[in-house]
Formats: sequence, structure tokens, C-alpha cells
Amino acid sequence: MNDKQLFSYSGKIVRVNLSNNEIHSEATEKYAADWIGGPGIAVKILYDELRNWATPFDPVNPVVFGAGTLLGTTAPGACKSNISTLGPMTGGWASSMSDSYSGLELKYAGYDSVVITGKSRQPVYLWITDDKVVLRDARHLWGATTWETLSVLREEFGDPNLHVISIGPAGENLARGACVVQDRSRAFGRCGIGAVLGSKNVKAIVAKGSGSIQVANPEAFTETSIKLRKMIRASKSLENIQRYGTLGSFDEKQAICGTSYKNFQEVYVPDDVAEKINPTKTIDKHRIGRQSYPGCAVGCGIRLELNDGPYQGLVAECNQWEVFGTLQARLAIEEPTFMIKANALCDQMGLDVDAAGGSIGWAMECFQRGIINEGDTGGLKLEWGDAEVALELIRKISYREGFGNILAEGCAKAADLIQRGSEYYAIHVKGQDLYEPGRGALGWMFGTAVSTRGGGHTTGTIIDPKPDIDEESLQKARQIFGVENPFNHLDYDGRAKMVLYMEVLHRINNCLGICHFNSIHWAVDMLDLPHLAELYSLATGRTTDVDDLKKMAMKQLNLEKAFNLRFTNFSRDDDLPAARERYEPIPTGPLAGWKLDEDKYNAMLDEYYDLHGWDEVTSYPTQETLSSLGLESVAEDLRGIGKLGQERGGR
Repeated sequence: MNDKQLFSYSGKIVRVNLSNNEIHSEATEKYAADWIGGPGIAVKILYDELRNWATPFDPVNPVVFGAGTLLGTTAPGACKSNISTLGPMTGGWASSMSDSYSGLELKYAGYDSVVITGKSRQPVYLWITDDKVVLRDARHLWGATTWETLSVLREEFGDPNLHVISIGPAGENLARGACVVQDRSRAFGRCGIGAVLGSKNVKAIVAKGSGSIQVANPEAFTETSIKLRKMIRASKSLENIQRYGTLGSFDEKQAICGTSYKNFQEVYVPDDVAEKINPTKTIDKHRIGRQSYPGCAVGCGIRLELNDGPYQGLVAECNQWEVFGTLQARLAIEEPTFMIKANALCDQMGLDVDAAGGSIGWAMECFQRGIINEGDTGGLKLEWGDAEVALELIRKISYREGFGNILAEGCAKAADLIQRGSEYYAIHVKGQDLYEPGRGALGWMFGTAVSTRGGGHTTGTIIDPKPDIDEESLQKARQIFGVENPFNHLDYDGRAKMVLYMEVLHRINNCLGICHFNSIHWAVDMLDLPHLAELYSLATGRTTDVDDLKKMAMKQLNLEKAFNLRFTNFSRDDDLPAARERYEPIPTGPLAGWKLDEDKYNAMLDEYYDLHGWDEVTSYPTQETLSSLGLESVAEDLRGIGKLGQERGGR
């Protein structure tokens, strides 16, 4: 099949070897039929090309930047790109999505993915235009923040509309939680991908194209896109998310004890503090407009200008819920605009907000309990609610300066370095800092615990619990998931089945480049698998139904799992929640006294493994499961390292 027949794709993958400056391309078709796009193609490349001895900062470790398959089309929500690699936080599968002009420009320039290997002798950035890919000197950009990098490149090329993805000081200094930032405000977060690019001396990727994307059935595809956009616009939840983004869920989170406070000691913000820091009030006070990305049918971005307070004059995009949960509430900071300032600083530094909040929250609790003191912190008093200390620690982490050098390892490794009993207060999954509280939200907890990338609510968690769900939505959810009580966040029954469904949905969304907030991840009256199958079929000309999508998603999930087994020692124990989540009851709020039932959780985990065809004792995939997905060679790889699961009757 030639490039012109590969509808919805640009048709090529560009490969860049930094060690010898060799650049060449290959056909996307080599991967697209089985792996769809984005992280699907990335995991195939990473699994096939990495040797078992490779490490995250090894030059041979590829970084794969991929645009969603539907980017450049009229599909609603098609605005996401992906970066994947072997990551320094967990030592295994690392993958992150972001809204991305750059992904769209990459496809317009003629490429679906970029594979970067090797290490440059000096800082460089990758410049991609129509059929032209070159490495350019970035020594003058090294040390710059992401905001400065964007400004300098736009000025140098005289193009105020140039889009850039770049790393900041955190990535340059190999802070394990470093991220990659799109322009000024959207990040490829989690996993430490920015540090891997820093280890390669890659400062930025710039793409600009003049091409277009063709779909196989343009008339039917356009009609379907219009129909689905109308469906999304009619969603009952649209007004709230457009007005406040995900921060509009504050009251719902309070009702289900869904916000970390003082490093998960509480999961309910005290009423007097909640009144001060309610994020919807901050948005209403400082909003100057909305902000969105091409293709999105929702548009949850909000532009703010702080016109009073300690950060007066700051103009930035408003953060989403995650920053509020992992920095504002977790650190018990009562200045309501702190979340805006902290988010902007993390964006400038190129530091993942969860990596910052996870390590700083751990450190503040250790300081509270006398585990560490000012002698450890370089004279800093790490007291709850101290906004300036928190901002200073974000800076120190980014430059690996003083105590920040320890915090830059992430809370799990920092606790291992300090020890003294501090390990219990490091809230993480598989070594990656966690922001999502799970007590009282079983499906949310379960989805983050089993995630192949180590935590994260975008690879399998169920819809956020709704305390006041209407009957129509309840019936719709029952139909989708086949579960009687899909919104009962304290019900163990059906959670494993729902997480499996969402693992499929999330992977298909991510490969197609569809934002989760345009799908049933956010509300049951938005895009679901049948809609995605229809869009993919019309775009590519490959007739695909829901069962086909499920098989492709499970093939990808099993390869992610196998990838982890090759590079880590993850087992069933690593699919358990953080210790505090397992052992402590909820202390205050509407769910005070609720505690996880470990027996029921483990029964849920057994069911999850059974649904996936994995060994219940070890969590390893079995020969039968891998063979059914066309992954026979992967089964042989796992057999060779003693990590192939046994069938039920084989024990």
C-alpha cells in the first residue's frame, strides 16, 4: 500500500539518530494496521528495538513522539499527541498524552511519528517542515525555561504562530519527574519523559507543515463528525466543564472524599479551608477568556489574569483539577491563586505537577513528624500551607539544588534515600508519585493501582463517582458497562469489569488522539467505543467494529505489560494501592470511618486478572492469552525470563 492510500495517516515515520546525525523515514503502514497510532505504534517500536539491558538514560532508549490517527480531521476531540519511552520514574513503560498543535503540524508536514535515539554531543532541537527534518544548535536555548524557549524561537523565525514542545531546567537536570511542555501550558506529564530528552541533549521539537489529511470516505466522515459534535454539545455536563474545566467537580469531590489534604492524611478538605480555596471562585474572579485546541468539541481551557494577591500580574492558562489536588490541597495552601502560580512555574520549569506535589507532600509530612528537619532541608521549614516554601522547592527540584536533589528523585526513591520510616508516607504506585486519592472511590483506586505506567487516571480509571446521578445517565451507564451499580463508588462488584472497559476506551482514545473529556471518561452521553469504531472505519477505510477495537487495545495493553516485565520486577504486589490507602480509614468528611477491605480488593484483583487472561498469583500474561492476540513471540520472550503466567489448570 502506498502513502496516498493510507487514509487518515500522513504515511511516514521519521527516525533521528542523534549520535551520528542520521535521519531517515519509513512507512507508517508497517505498524498502523495492528497498532492504530500514537502510543500503540510507540510500544511496538520500543518493545522490538530495546534490549533488556537498556536503561532510561541510555542513549539507545528511543523517545517516540506520535500524533493521533484522527488529528487533522474533523473528528470531535481529535487534539491529542503522545510521547512514549522507557521511563525513569518506574523503570518501565512511560507514556503521556497532551493537547498538541505540534502533533497536528507534524502530520501536516508529512509524518505520523518521530523516533529519536542516541545522544547528541551538544544541545539540539529538531526542526521539521514539509519533507525536511534537520537538527539545529540549541546551545543558546539550554538553561531557558519552556516559556523563554518558545519566545526565542518565535522571534528567531519571525513567526508568532510557531508551536514548540520543549523541556525546561527540570529536564536538562534529569529530574526524574521532568515533563515536556507544549508551548506554555499543556504538558506531556507523568513518567519523566522530559528527563529522557534531557539525557539526549534534546531541548525541543518544532514542526510546521503545509499539507493536509485525507480520509477514505470524506462525505460520510464529515456527516458523522457533525452528528457527534452535536451529541457532545447536547451533553448535560458540557456547560460546567466549559465554564470551569475539571475544577468544576470540586463539590462532587468533597461529597465523596476525593481530594488529598496534607499528603493524603485526609481526603476531605476542611470546610473552612474549602470555603477559601474553592477553585470555581478563583476562576470566576480572574477569568479573561476561554482557550481550546484544534479539533476539541469541548474546550475546557480557561485564560486567567491575576489582578490582585501575591502573584498579581500573572497571565496564564488555568490549571485543571490535578494541580489543585496535588499541590494546592495536598500541601494545605490557603492562598487561592497559589494553584495558578504553581502550575505556571511547573510549566516553565518543565516539571510534572504530580512529581512536584508527591515529593513535596512527602517531605512536608516527614517534617511534621520529625523524620527530617532543617538540617536535612538546607534550613527550610517545610510547614503545611507555606506557599513560598513550596514554590522554592519546585525551583530546587528543577535545578537539583540542595534538598531539591533528593526530591527530584520522586517520593518513592527519595524515601528510599532518607529511610527513617519515611517510606510509609511516600504515596506512589510502581514508584511513580500519585495524586489520585482512592479511599472511598474503588474504581478510581483500582484503575490507578493496576495502570501499566504506574498510577495515572487516564489509562483505566472509571468515570468519577457522581453523588447525584440522574436516572437517564444511570441507565446509560448500566447499558455501557453491564454493571448494576456503575456509580456506587463503594461497591466492589463490577469495578474490575468497568476498569477493563475503560482500559480499552482510553487506549483507543489515545491512539486516535481523542481527548478523554470528549468521551464517556467524562460523561456517559459523550463518545463511546461504537462512535470511535465508526470514525476510525470512515477515516481509514478499514471496516472496524467494537470487538476489533477491543482486541487491538488488549493487544497493546498486553505488550505494555510484557514491556514492564522485561524491564522491571513488577508483580501482583505492585497492583496494590499505596500503604496509607490500604490501612487507614477515612478520618473526616461524609465517608468518615470507611476503610478498604483487603480481602474484597484482592478478590477484585483476581477477577481483573481472570478477565485479562493473566495468572492470578503472579499477574503475568499466559501463553494462551498472548497467542490469541498474535503475540506468540512475546510469550516466548517472557518464557525466556521466567515471567510467563501459568494457565488455570497448570498449577
